[in-house]
Amino acid sequence: MPMSDRISADSILTVLARHGFRKASMNDLALATGVSRQALYNRFGSKDALIDWAMAALTDRSLAQALRSLDNPAAALVARLLAALDAWGGQHMAMLRASPHGIEIVSMAAPEPSDAVRLAERKLVAAMANAIRRGGPGTAVARAGSMAQALCWTAKGLVHAAPDHASFRREIELIITAMLAR
Repeated sequence: MPMSDRISADSILTVLARHGFRKASMNDLALATGVSRQALYNRFGSKDALIDWAMAALTDRSLAQALRSLDNPAAALVARLLAALDAWGGQHMAMLRASPHGIEIVSMAAPEPSDAVRLAERKLVAAMANAIRRGGPGTAVARAGSMAQALCWTAKGLVHAAPDHASFRREIELIITAMLAR
């Protein structure tokens, strides 16, 4: 089994949330992952590369959850879009808010998202647009791509602006419902 399969991205992200990017040491990360510091350096080369890997793993997992939500034929379109946006960003609010370094984590990722994050977001927007085209009201079908992009941007803003996860879910559901009703 490759080492990266044994290392939990969540354990790395927990250390970052506790200590921040700059203060988290490779010793802290090694303790959290149960792998020696030297083994982490051998596999990843640097703390930055390890953090990039953990962020990519989180992005991949969030996208996979979002895409599964959109593919749920038993759920109504509003519920599928809500679940997808929650999986993409809303579910991470608690960790960011609980961390004394949440602002640092967001500010390091936000100004210039990685190519992997941009690609994942494009995949999410395309899947949301397809879901709207397949299940939305007739007026939404023609605007599906624009609606999906606007919903993704709105959800990203709500992650930062909503006071808590429940408010995020409530507000994004209202916005989805209003957009589909137009």
